[in-house]
Amino acid sequence: MDDKITLVTFTDPMMGLSYECEPIFRKLETHFAGKIEFHFVMSGLVRDVYELVDPEDLKVSKEFAIKNYNVKLAEIYSMEENLGGLPINMTGFELFSVNETSSDPLNIAYKAAQISNPDKAENFLYNLRYATIVDCRPTTKLQEILKVAIKTGLNVKNFLAAFNDGSAEKAFQSDLQTCRRLGIHSLPSYLIQFKSQGALAQNLIDYETFAKIFSDLSGGEIKPVPPQKNIETLQDLLRSHPLISHIELREAFDFSDTAQVRNFIAPLIDSGEVKIINVPRGRFYQLGIRNLITHCFLEG
Repeated sequence: MDDKITLVTFTDPMMGLSYECEPIFRKLETHFAGKIEFHFVMSGLVRDVYELVDPEDLKVSKEFAIKNYNVKLAEIYSMEENLGGLPINMTGFELFSVNETSSDPLNIAYKAAQISNPDKAENFLYNLRYATIVDCRPTTKLQEILKVAIKTGLNVKNFLAAFNDGSAEKAFQSDLQTCRRLGIHSLPSYLIQFKSQGALAQNLIDYETFAKIFSDLSGGEIKPVPPQKNIETLQDLLRSHPLISHIELREAFDFSDTAQVRNFIAPLIDSGEVKIINVPRGRFYQLGIRNLITHCFLEG
């Protein structure tokens, strides 16, 4: 990867801020096609929810404290929707409970996916965020995590083995050590590398800033090239991201509005290759199961 940019994101699957950055990542992916590699380091956003609840609420009961914390967390998520425009639905949000007090299971789940199904780990991470933030499911519970694993098409037996045998936990602890070694103190953070050059940014970055850092690190060697706006390029992107929002597609192909996105993807919808998923204040597109199976067959 010496001739490519490596973009390492320090994050947690429950992070609304990382979810809102997906449109930026799709634009980076399409405009630096073949020149960028994405990696994710799990950083444990909520190690113990009782460290975050209101101490006065905790005096009443654990249930009361966590219920109020979930309400406050939902308000934070809702405010983050303005950052990238991706829809956030907090209806009935109950991510934490008396029995589920940490986001560690989500981090470990990603590492389990990375170990057991590395080619689908990034999709699993996206789907886990979608389940948490859009479907509003309590993904700190193993049964909810397994639903996401099945939806992503993971080998569930191998996934569960990695999740339960300690290997995913060990990999998560290694990620945490990386965070400590680099002094990561806010999430998301980014480590951007090109050959022997590197830059660490511990704040949100927009597309233009990423592009400038890429250029600076590579001495102008790494430059964006807008993608071709054709069905073949769209299909390639959908195979990599079978679930994708209209905002991601807008950014990926430099469209100015939602109508242009709808017209662009319409042939795939009309053919049944893609289905529409409408959610409150937004729209996603899902590549059909038949096409996923065909893609997996051709790849495998």
